[in-house]
Amino acid sequence: MNAKQQSNDPQILREHYIRFLDAAPNPTQKARELADDLFALDLTVYSNTYTLDSVLYAAFAESVLDDGVAMHPEQIQILNQIKENDALIVSAPTSFGKTFCIFEYIARYLPQNIVLIVPTLALVDEYVKRVIKRYQTLFSRYKIHTHIDEDRSYDFDQNNIFIITHDRVVQERSYAVIEKIDFLVIDEVYKLETDPQNDRVLVLNMAYYHLAQKAQKYVLLAPFIKSVEDIEQLEKRPAFYNTTYSPVVNDVKTLKILRHDDRYPECQRLLKFFPFNEKTLIYFPTVAGIYKYVNDYIAKEPIIDVLDESVKFFLEWAREEIHEDWCVIKAMERGYLIHNGQIPIGTRLFQLDFYESSDVYNRLLCTSTLLEGVNTTSKNIIITKPSRMSDKNDNNADFTAFDFYNLVGRTGRLNKHFIGTAYYLKAPTDPEYNKIDAIKSIKFELTDESKDIDIQKGNIADHPDVITFLKTLGITLNDYLLNIGSRPRFETVKAIYYRYQDSKKELLQELQAFLNDSRHGRLNLVKCLYYIIEGVRNNYRANIVNSLLNRSRPKIKTVVDNTKKYFALQGIDNIIFTTISIKMSYIEHQLYAKVILIRYFMEIESVKNSLIDVLNNKVIDAIEYLYFSTSKQKKMLLDLGIYERDIDTIIQIVGNDFEDTFELKKRLQANFDKLQKISFISRYIIRKLI
Repeated sequence: MNAKQQSNDPQILREHYIRFLDAAPNPTQKARELADDLFALDLTVYSNTYTLDSVLYAAFAESVLDDGVAMHPEQIQILNQIKENDALIVSAPTSFGKTFCIFEYIARYLPQNIVLIVPTLALVDEYVKRVIKRYQTLFSRYKIHTHIDEDRSYDFDQNNIFIITHDRVVQERSYAVIEKIDFLVIDEVYKLETDPQNDRVLVLNMAYYHLAQKAQKYVLLAPFIKSVEDIEQLEKRPAFYNTTYSPVVNDVKTLKILRHDDRYPECQRLLKFFPFNEKTLIYFPTVAGIYKYVNDYIAKEPIIDVLDESVKFFLEWAREEIHEDWCVIKAMERGYLIHNGQIPIGTRLFQLDFYESSDVYNRLLCTSTLLEGVNTTSKNIIITKPSRMSDKNDNNADFTAFDFYNLVGRTGRLNKHFIGTAYYLKAPTDPEYNKIDAIKSIKFELTDESKDIDIQKGNIADHPDVITFLKTLGITLNDYLLNIGSRPRFETVKAIYYRYQDSKKELLQELQAFLNDSRHGRLNLVKCLYYIIEGVRNNYRANIVNSLLNRSRPKIKTVVDNTKKYFALQGIDNIIFTTISIKMSYIEHQLYAKVILIRYFMEIESVKNSLIDVLNNKVIDAIEYLYFSTSKQKKMLLDLGIYERDIDTIIQIVGNDFEDTFELKKRLQANFDKLQKISFISRYIIRKLI
């Protein structure tokens, strides 16, 4: 093979051989012919057992986790690195199998108390399914926790695995609850890089800061990282392991278009050339962009004649509970699926399941959620615009090369596709991307110049504005850390405080109005709070928030139809996706924490307890009730994708005294036949779990 003469880079040589396999009419026979070379290049997943060396290696590298898998040499290297180092940062391509290495290490060495921190609930679901379903025998010794109950005392003398998102381990009380960690893993660790506009970066840095001190051993995972600056300042001074090894090839084909407005027509044209059975992702910067594409193009395609029974039931549920005009319905009726972080968890899981398993649903419209570790078996991806949040003809929020190639890496999958291809629809103003630019050095905010990190560590002497603000509030730094914590950045706290001062008269009048008249409506209170939190008056969003705070748990369809009566000019699509977004993310993760902050400002100013009680009752307690904040068992069901309106019914049948996901699974199995009155989506999620 003259490929050997073309480069001294082993990965480039590997890619040549992978292309030979892809082009072969019979890849298995081609692998037999090339087995010696494949083995020499560490492509043992393809040399299989076709040579004596491969047979011997496969016996040596057999996985404990899955006896049908022989780990490739780079995975063995990472296992050894984890074993030998108390702290390790691993950088490897998307298709490398980093997560498999983590579970393999657990299966081999059985650390007692494990904390796995991932960026999305979709990954929590993926991990949970691996642990309690696919590898149940190995992991049945562990208690599986997907939520931290700050009021509970956990038994760290038994075996525990905490599988939680970044947002679930951001308060000091959560750190205290997790008393002992034998093995800590934080995925997608590039999110620790400094970003002053992003509150989540701060909370993840602080989670790492606190948990790494408790961990006997920790591993941080990421793609495309060349180095970590100031690594010597991090806890336990982690070793750094970087590899470019990949058993698949990721190609980029740039298709130049003349105008920004040609993106969607070109996407449609391109799809016509793909074989229908090829799994294809179609990337959009925003949810609004997906809605526009569905309405302008997909909705004009014919409806599928014969739908899968599960799809029929899902669509029936979605029309009744979400809305008959929801774009997910229009897309599924025509053979397309949709995935983004704003749609209900159960729906997201249903869409991903069908994308992976169905022969009919081979096209998935998605947003940047796919950048956050969601794994699919895609052959192609069409990048309609290289941006995280702008569909307009501008360069706002353009992808970095890191973002671009992270998305490209979502194509190609071991044992599915030798080559994954990204089709980049490049308008004249769009950036050029080179893979070499994607490999970057990062600096964690923890070791960077950061006022917020200094506050969290108690170092405020060099920040006179912080000292002045604390004096204005009349509190100590310890008071700040205990009652405000690390969830909001200092500048966010300060801005909300001064808007609170400007609007205090209005706020207190609204709270007093409830004491004067118990039938007083909540809408004006929500409008006032929304302004204090966001700094803008927005009656449209405030109305939706107010409707969703109804303790009766109204259907999304009900909220949408009521909103449409007063805000018809917003358009039905905007009303639907705004309602879903506010319900699934904004209220629980943003509004709640900031109303708690406003309550704290009221408390330190000695506002009457009766007014604070009204704020608690009308807003804070309502959110805690609606999002099951005070019930770990109900929260566990919600996080698994169970439809919220079914949770009380399920709890009545299975009880509310189970402590972990394994116990929940057993009860759901034992009582599944009794769960006849819950929705299709909940029964579907339960069936997949058990």
